Amino acid sequence: METTVAWVLLAVTAFSSEEFNFERIGVYNTMAECYFASTVEFWEVMPVNQEALCIRVEDYADEKNIP
Repeated sequence: METTVAWVLLAVTAFSSEEFNFERIGVYNTMAECYFASTVEFWEVMPVNQEALCIRVEDYADEKNIP
């Protein structure tokens, strides 16, 4: 298996200063694609205590589900 880098878009919700939950929104080839997806997904409707973030992760090419 070939190791690659992917950008994962997460929605992080804070329930308190010590308790967080996250949801994976999508996986992208580049940081630019991930950031663009975050603006499309959450433009002007980001709830309080929630943030979208893109994080770079090491991934296996055959397991990636890039939209």
